[in-house]
Amino acid sequence: MSRIVAFSLALACGQLATAQVRERVDELFKDPYLRNIEVGIKLVKLGDKPDADQTLYERRPDVPFTPASNLKVITTSAALDLLGADFKFNTLLVQKDQSLALVGDGDPTLGDAEFLKNADWKSTTLFAKWAEALSARGLKEASELVYDDSIFDAEYQHPSWPADQIQKRYVAGVAGLNFNANCLDFFLKPNARGEVVSYQTDPPKMGIPIQNNCTLGSKNAVWLSRGKGSDTIILRGETNGANVEPISVTINNPPSFTADVFVRTFGDAGVAIKGEPTRDPSIRKSIKDWTVLAVHETPIAQVLTRANKDSMNIYAEALCKRIGAKATGESGTWANGTQAMGKYLQSLGIPDNQFSLDDGSGLSRKNAISPDAMITVLRHQFHSKNRDLFISTFSVGGIDGTLEHRFDNTALKERVFAKSGFIDGVSTLSGFVRGKDDQWYAFSILFNGIAKGTNATAKKLQERIVLSLE
Repeated sequence: MSRIVAFSLALACGQLATAQVRERVDELFKDPYLRNIEVGIKLVKLGDKPDADQTLYERRPDVPFTPASNLKVITTSAALDLLGADFKFNTLLVQKDQSLALVGDGDPTLGDAEFLKNADWKSTTLFAKWAEALSARGLKEASELVYDDSIFDAEYQHPSWPADQIQKRYVAGVAGLNFNANCLDFFLKPNARGEVVSYQTDPPKMGIPIQNNCTLGSKNAVWLSRGKGSDTIILRGETNGANVEPISVTINNPPSFTADVFVRTFGDAGVAIKGEPTRDPSIRKSIKDWTVLAVHETPIAQVLTRANKDSMNIYAEALCKRIGAKATGESGTWANGTQAMGKYLQSLGIPDNQFSLDDGSGLSRKNAISPDAMITVLRHQFHSKNRDLFISTFSVGGIDGTLEHRFDNTALKERVFAKSGFIDGVSTLSGFVRGKDDQWYAFSILFNGIAKGTNATAKKLQERIVLSLE
């Protein structure tokens, strides 16, 4: 593997002179960690207007590098511009005769327990509220539930994602209907030592087959897994106590999972739905023939923020495919989503040879983008009408998200607004800094080819580079 590090830094540096910036950054390359790897840098001073921007420093700025989750900067910028700041994901509950239908819009927030706890909601609260409202209006049963997830295609997991990690939360698939970030969460209840543990799941009472061989012991070594394409979940290993935070495993078929939760939640609320849920991708196109009973809206700002601040891959992938659906009028796919994103980058003047897009989250290693391209996007949003919204979606250094414990003991605490990223061999950090004199900086630091187990070192050096701008 080639060892490549890319740094691209766009700065609004006030009285900080070009020579000072060069001296500070070049000094860091004396560190052995960086000295033996290739480096690309671009530094740009941001003015009050785009034509006032000034390049301060360049080193291999047009070479594309693997961005990991820094690709989310590109995806969220494209979504904000192409879908619009006022865009909302709309999930519909409709009725025709005695049939109910759930029509998805790709909303990744639906039933996301971690996201919803801030609103004091459980994963099933929305469906429960719908059921209670309809029951109060006299609806006690339905002949069936059909669901339409056709806003996206049925390829839930990207072929370039790591096949040996499909059970992990960050590799959850994405669909036109999603629920709880397409994971089943486990809360263990240990019994006697050596005995198989009891458990509860969120969402509860699921019909998914679960093989449980996990016991109470002295170690905390719980393993949740499932085979590729399999619905069966395997719980094994041992635990030394009950867990407060959920242990999650991805599910195989997100739309079917969502529909199953819907039927079970309605049943608990006294609205019986007969039979098994069935898929019907024609409902969206014939929606005028159905009566709308309920609509759940999710503003795009909430999705952008969870994608960037919390680095939720499924959120970025939902944005990617929703961009594709908007651009083509067809089901969103990774192909038409990344194509639309590519055209977006071209519209900003970025040459084709400076990027390659394969998914929306950066989990695929086939993604690549140059320092110059990353800076172009950051500059574009900095000078756009959506500047404040875009910057607010990033983690704040020392405060929240993936930067909660970074920059917390520095002069830049609360002044760094950035997106971090990591996959094996890649460590990245991109975003903005607001100086004490209220001048703005933007930076992108992309490390490729880092040795296994050295991400902590990489992150410290990234922070030193950002701190050199203060």
